[in-house]
Amino acid sequence: MRIDRYYPLQIPYLLNKEFQEHILYKEHRMQDIADYCMCIWEMRSRNCVNKTIYNYILPDACIDIVINFSNKTVCFAGFSKETIPFELNQKIDYMGVRLKPGAFYIFFGISAEKIMDRQIEFSKIEKSYDLNEIFALSETEERLNIIKKYLLEKMKSISDTKFLKLTETLYKNPSDKSVSEIANLLHYNDRQLYRIFKTNYGISPKVMMNILRLHLCLTLVLTQSVDFSDVAYMCGFYDQSHFIKEVKRYIGFSPLKLLETYR
Repeated sequence: MRIDRYYPLQIPYLLNKEFQEHILYKEHRMQDIADYCMCIWEMRSRNCVNKTIYNYILPDACIDIVINFSNKTVCFAGFSKETIPFELNQKIDYMGVRLKPGAFYIFFGISAEKIMDRQIEFSKIEKSYDLNEIFALSETEERLNIIKKYLLEKMKSISDTKFLKLTETLYKNPSDKSVSEIANLLHYNDRQLYRIFKTNYGISPKVMMNILRLHLCLTLVLTQSVDFSDVAYMCGFYDQSHFIKEVKRYIGFSPLKLLETYR
């Protein structure tokens, strides 16, 4: 079995029939920006939503650029602590860029800790580029072209991607990686590693490993048909009960119920 790249499955919307009925959600994965960007996602209402619908967002260590076409705002947002209920109502028209863990710091030279678990206006971070032209566009392809043009421009000046690539290394073998082992791998002490992770990812090494284990187990269970007992071992959980407890904490379902509902 081979899992090459960390790609978090934001699956709660798939488990919500009400969401599926009223909201269209799609992820666009583009090869030419894939080294820095997980996907560009869009979320639109199929009809005018006259009640509040929740989209539950799993922590994934990513920082997103979130564009709200309804109120013409752009902001950065990231979630790392718990599954967040995101309220949706009236006319829904969003598009977002899910940056890879570490990409925000590489692009802007600003500690990711300033963004993670909060929202900050795009213009307060990005001083040299204005995305407001995108608000005049209604077609998905036109919007994607504007966003991709912006990202390709940001990518031109990038040279050091060590901590961008580190996430992939940790994701592939989470059962073998404690905080001290990661520190030794990078030739830092534990305190230095903590500061580096807070700067590059906005979270501690321990939180990062918890998130990577969560999404690896979801990928294995939902797309690789791996037995639960094997998943617990491969993802570095103490035992199967610990694995079940962690999945329920973030998803609200046991792994078995999750698999049944997903299918």
